[in-house]
Amino acid sequence: MKKTKYYDKNVYETEKKIKTALIILIMFLIGLYIGVAINYMELQNKEREIREYQVEIDNLKEVIYLKETEEK
Repeated sequence: MKKTKYYDKNVYETEKKIKTALIILIMFLIGLYIGVAINYMELQNKEREIREYQVEIDNLKEVIYLKETEEK
C-alpha cells in the first residue's frame, strides 16, 4: 500500500523561499568569514612590516649617534 502525499502550493512556495533565504544567508556568512580572515592576515603582515621598519630605524639612529660621537 502506497502512501499518498499531498502538496499544498502555499507550503511549497514558503519552503522554497526559506531555502533560498538560508542559502543566501550561508553564502553571506562564508563571504564575511573569508573577508575577516583576509583582513586579519593583512593586519598581521602590516604589524610585522612595522616591527621590521622600527628595528631598521633604531639601527639607523644608532649609526647616526656613533657617527656623531666619532666626529667629536
